[in-house]
Amino acid sequence: MNYLAHLFLSGESTSILVGNFIGDSVRGNQFSTLDPAIQRGILLHRAIDRFTDAHPMVRRSKQRAQAVMGRYASVVIDVFYDHFLARDWAYHHTIPLPEYARSIYTTLGGRLKEFPDRSQRFYCYMVTHNILESYASIDGITTVLEQMAKRAKFESNMELAGNELVRGYRYYESEFREFMPELQYYNKQALVALTETS
Repeated sequence: MNYLAHLFLSGESTSILVGNFIGDSVRGNQFSTLDPAIQRGILLHRAIDRFTDAHPMVRRSKQRAQAVMGRYASVVIDVFYDHFLARDWAYHHTIPLPEYARSIYTTLGGRLKEFPDRSQRFYCYMVTHNILESYASIDGITTVLEQMAKRAKFESNMELAGNELVRGYRYYESEFREFMPELQYYNKQALVALTETS
């Protein structure tokens, strides 16, 4: 899952939220030097990614996208799924997405010094372009993926992903809707397990 989903699934702990947000930027021995509560957030991030990567609906979505995006299909599907989460946000959360996004920007901004450099850079980009809200529209998703294509190390075709989303919209939407409740159930169990081991 991409940033919006990871933030959404973090629960009430600010430290877990931080860990979940920076999860992709923490490698090797960096992990052991962090606050234990942030470590739990990183562990949650990794658990979410493992569950997501193994899920048959996600694999179906990735297989469809591979025809256009190749090795970057996994990245693209993460963003597509964030689109459906953002689009239907009122179904998943009681706080409207614009208010939620502002709250997240403020909360993470207060902990910015704890982030790895990569996460600091993305945080600034996310706030400047209001990425979390932009996920709700196809135009917003297209712009995000075009910017990601410019930063990709290899030819990614992510600049074509907006067209791919439109082309396969009902299929990706159906797969997301089947997957998301199962992820939320798994995530609740993972949060409980992490809390019990703290």
